[in-house]
Amino acid sequence: MNRSDTANSRPKYTIEEWRAEGKRLFGDDYRDWRYVCPACGRINTGREFEVAGAAPNDSYSTCIGRHNGKGVKGIALKKGAPPPETGCDWAAFGLFGTLGAGCVVVNDEGIETEVFSFAEVPDEPDRPLRP
Repeated sequence: MNRSDTANSRPKYTIEEWRAEGKRLFGDDYRDWRYVCPACGRINTGREFEVAGAAPNDSYSTCIGRHNGKGVKGIALKKGAPPPETGCDWAAFGLFGTLGAGCVVVNDEGIETEVFSFAEVPDEPDRPLRP
């Protein structure tokens, strides 16, 4: 599938394609996969979610600030501001979804779900990831 969601110009994947892309970018352990919060720009991983007491699977649809009790209001963030270290309270399943910055994953039953985009993979191992 891996085509754009024509209404929003977002990448669209089958669940198999999306999992294959995550493995290609970050390895077999999904807890190491990195996602960019569309509201604050912070990069989150499933391992961070485990530390915060949340399910690692929440990392593709919610920002870590929603789980660590320190998140700022995502809707109140200023465009161009650096990502807050503690994250924000954004969720892909809310009223505004991924703000057009995520992707769509289609499960085996044909149900479409908005998820955060995968984070950029740096060319150099010592360069930090950025959205």
